[in-house]
Amino acid sequence: MPSRKRLKSVVQSIAHHSVSALSFVHPHLGQACETAGIESIEIQITEKQPCPKMFLHIEPLRLSLNSLKETFYGLVIKEGFKPEDIEMAKLVFEFEHGKLDHYCSVCTASLVSASKIYISKVNYLGNTEQGAAI
Repeated sequence: MPSRKRLKSVVQSIAHHSVSALSFVHPHLGQACETAGIESIEIQITEKQPCPKMFLHIEPLRLSLNSLKETFYGLVIKEGFKPEDIEMAKLVFEFEHGKLDHYCSVCTASLVSASKIYISKVNYLGNTEQGAAI
């Protein structure tokens, strides 16, 4: 079994990927949240369907969140873990509507394994704001 320390790498990588344009989540999620009057949203990336029910009708958003889920599990496997080693993972996207062209300003990724909770918070510039392993 790989070192549990590698899960810290997974959570940091998915947080960085989630704020980048490479995730394809932006600007779809930002536009949807602005229209709904939401400044932050939690995405349960380990759910069968990570797209929130209220946004399922937005196909580019639904597809991009499913792709982000695949990227997450790809990172998990690359680090030597199995998908079932992850109890839960979520992403919290925060927005500053009217700025950043519907990209989030901060993404906080949390991952729960059997032994620890890992957290990484990354801003839109890719800078880690805080990170912890509990």
